Amino acid sequence: MPPSEPRGPASLAPTDGPRRRRVRARRTVGGVFVAAFVAAVLPSAPPRGTLGLVDREARAADAPGPTRPPKAPPATPSAPQPPPPVAPTSRPFRMGFTRWPADLTEAGVRRAVDFAHAHGDLVSVMVIGGLPWPEALAGAPFSADVTRTLSYRPPGGQAVFLSISPLDMTRRALAPHWGERDNQPLPAPWAGRAFDHPDVVKAFVAFCLRAVDLARPAVLAVGVENNILLTTDPKAWPALKRLHRAAYAAVKRAHPALPVCFTTDVNHYRGHAKEADRALQEAEVADLLRDSDLFALSVYPFMSLGTPRPVPDDFLDFAPALGKPVAISESGMTSRDVRLATHGVTLRGSDDEQRHWIDLLCRVAARDRYRFVVQFATTDFPALVARLPAETADLARIWAFTGLQDDAGVAKPALAAWDRWFAAPYAPR
Repeated sequence: MPPSEPRGPASLAPTDGPRRRRVRARRTVGGVFVAAFVAAVLPSAPPRGTLGLVDREARAADAPGPTRPPKAPPATPSAPQPPPPVAPTSRPFRMGFTRWPADLTEAGVRRAVDFAHAHGDLVSVMVIGGLPWPEALAGAPFSADVTRTLSYRPPGGQAVFLSISPLDMTRRALAPHWGERDNQPLPAPWAGRAFDHPDVVKAFVAFCLRAVDLARPAVLAVGVENNILLTTDPKAWPALKRLHRAAYAAVKRAHPALPVCFTTDVNHYRGHAKEADRALQEAEVADLLRDSDLFALSVYPFMSLGTPRPVPDDFLDFAPALGKPVAISESGMTSRDVRLATHGVTLRGSDDEQRHWIDLLCRVAARDRYRFVVQFATTDFPALVARLPAETADLARIWAFTGLQDDAGVAKPALAAWDRWFAAPYAPR
């Protein structure tokens, strides 16, 4: 989630017991987490040593050539120091987090969930580890795991943003099966089916409708970073569009007042991801937005070396031009440099840059009247990364320091910028 949830073990319901929570977290991180990193960072399976979201110019600079001593990476420019903060009198957008854990322990899960509840008025629940395809098609009961995940309720007054992905974590094929646990192989004959196969459409629509009844979301996404498919397998895009439009129409018929959308990965949309075609992205996303109530963005500026640093004030100015209300479905900025040894790349960040990004994001959200802003990670998770296999850990480290508090629970400067806006009364307009 980090670019994809990656995006967070959405099924870590706070009502789960300690043993259940730890087992569930291990399974999610061991399956979803690994696949998500591949999808987010290596969307087109680039050669080893290449980072998928690095801009073309940066890759060209690293192309093989005469032997030369390695250059020291350039220093990250300092983010501008903020003027004396002026407390906003209100905000038109909700603010929230996923429940991605700080560690695979009871304490690590609880720390993240408690933080999300204390510093937000919206919780993001992401269904990205598969779908109960046969059960949804047949109208059969869902497993206890599915039902538990969709029955999560945040504290009173907080809203749920529910995201459902028909794509797998590579963003190129149908999502796996979710039965007694998620990320299971698709049973025959589901494997290899097109996104617009009649049974896929019927099952996906049925699942979305039942999920709404269980989760009671304030906003529903029936696609997560759909536009990455335009990079990974553009020939499959028309079928995914037909699936999306069928789901959107069915949910709107049943729940006309419920905002329904899909989410868009900004690095692909803006042409910064490997092999992404910006003109194609802009044209096709605009077309699919005809069947969406929001332009919902997944945005991690630090994941493209082509992003100017500090992030400029006009970074998100493209969003309102599409004529839809804007929302941030997930986001993050690393608070320290992250060296990816496997890929020979350093992603830049600092406390100042993270604070600058949160301040900029909230100011733009207020100015352009965004519907909500989701910060992916509540808490840094190096302890979780340390439990992963070496190559997976190298990728997981990308997002390990994007939390608004460190792994010891100490607030970062960015949290003050976030809380300054969260303290303002929510006043949609």
